[in-house]
Formats: sequence, structure tokens, C-alpha cells
Amino acid sequence: MQQIRYVAEIARHGTISKAAQELYITQPHLSSVLKELENELGITIFSRARKGVVLTEDGREFLHFARPLLEQEERILNFYADKPSSAAPFRFSISTQRYPFVIKAFYSYFQKLAPEQFEIHLRESSMDAVIRDVFEKRSDLGIIFLSASTEKFIRKYLAARNLEFHEMVAIDPCVFFRKDHPMAARAEVDLDDMEAYPFASFESGVSVSVEFSEEVLFSSLNAFTKRIYVVDRGTMINTLTHTDAFSIGTGILSEGFAGPELVSRPIRGHQREIHLGWIQPAGGPIPEPLSAFLRELEAVVAQ
Repeated sequence: MQQIRYVAEIARHGTISKAAQELYITQPHLSSVLKELENELGITIFSRARKGVVLTEDGREFLHFARPLLEQEERILNFYADKPSSAAPFRFSISTQRYPFVIKAFYSYFQKLAPEQFEIHLRESSMDAVIRDVFEKRSDLGIIFLSASTEKFIRKYLAARNLEFHEMVAIDPCVFFRKDHPMAARAEVDLDDMEAYPFASFESGVSVSVEFSEEVLFSSLNAFTKRIYVVDRGTMINTLTHTDAFSIGTGILSEGFAGPELVSRPIRGHQREIHLGWIQPAGGPIPEPLSAFLRELEAVVAQ
């Protein structure tokens, strides 16, 4: 950044001597820094003129790419200079699979505990993206599930990234659909009986392993020939509300977030196959704000 500032000052004044005066450094030192930068880049930034120096074609190109960095640096410095020193903003980031009860838990937590200043990131996405967010430290923690068919793979995948999984609860997988669905009268559902209805699921990228599937029982769903793929949770809820389609998941439907228009029914023969929990860097501390959020989430799940 210092080299870029030096080049910008020389270009602005047109002479190395005047730029050195403005920068409060000696002319030989400024000339030395410029020569070092030109050698490093393998270009000539300035050519000698009768009354000073002028930018070469390479020099103009260099400043074209470099000036936005100076502007960004200024924005960063101004951003933090304008913040009150006595009250640092409250920050945390959470990534989650597309679970409405996580959002409900967050809003409940927010109403109780949010301070006056805060910056909070909520990211709903696929399991592989949640794991990537936590691994790359875009999020402080992630909410995912493991199933009987994926647990071995996911745990190995997490361990390779120095992430650990903390289970909150084991849940029966359920189908969920609109409350007046033809199968809604049943206390539990056999998957074979659902083949007549469209199966709605979240779309995955072509390069994403099937082990990251949002469907808990993906190996049992190959026989379904009526498929609807969606990307976001809002479209999923609307699809289930206005058609005979169904989906599979935890069955936790929080009113106001995925209800009361939807209902869930347990799947016959599959008990406690969803292991719902959260991930974080292995051995890392949990700050109190995140601990408070996790307590709220556990309370919502317990309901």
C-alpha cells in the first residue's frame, strides 16, 4: 500500500522531488522505492520528461488497478474512525440448513438479548455450503443434521477440516405436506404410499456429493418419478402449501415460519434417524452470545 501511495503521489505532482516533500521523505529514498517496485513488477512506471516524470503506458495500467485499493483502504479507515470507541458492535454469524425453527429460535433470542449495536449474519443454504462457511470462518457456527446413511461420511469430512459436530437431539424423520393433504389423516406414513404424490426437494449442484443431500432417506427415494426441485425455503413452503407435493425432514414446523398450513407425520419404520446439531472449529470456545442462541434453539426444538 505504501508503494502504491508513493506512485500515486509522484503521478499527481509530476516530479519525484515534489512528491518526496509531500510525503516527508527524502528524494533518494523515494527513487529507491520506485526502482524496487519497478524491478519487482518488471515494468517501467515513469519515464523522464523535461520538467519531471510522466506515466508510461504500463504505469497508467498499474495505477488503474492500484487506485481502487487506496480508495478501499480509505473507506476501511473511515468506517472504523467513525465508530464510537466505547461500544464495539455486537457481531456473530450463523449458517444453517433450511430449517424454519432455527430462524424462529434466532428471533426469540434477538428479542430477548440483542444489544443496541449489532451486526448479525444469518445464512440459509445447503449442508455443504454450511460446512464451508464454518471452515472458512465466514460463520461462527453451523446447524446441520447427520443421518444413519450419511453420518460416517460427514463426520470424516468434518474431521478433515478440523470441525466438530455437537448433537442436540435425535429426531424421527417425517414427511410434511399441506394440512388437507390426502395422507394427512394418517398418524404415520409409509413411504411406499407416497409414490403417487410429487416429491419436493432442494436442488443440489451437479458437483455436490449425494452424501450432502437434504433428504434423510435419499436411498429410499429413487423410485419416486414425480419430482419438484426448489432452491429456497420460501418456494418449498409455497409448493407444499398449494399442491399435493410432500417433502421429508425433521418434521419440526414452527407456526409463523412453516405453519399452520403445513403438517408433519412420522415415517413408519424409521426412528431417531435424524441427528440434529451444530458444528464449530474443533476445541474452539463458544462465546456467551452464541451459547445463549444455542440454548434458545434447544428450547425451540424441545417444543
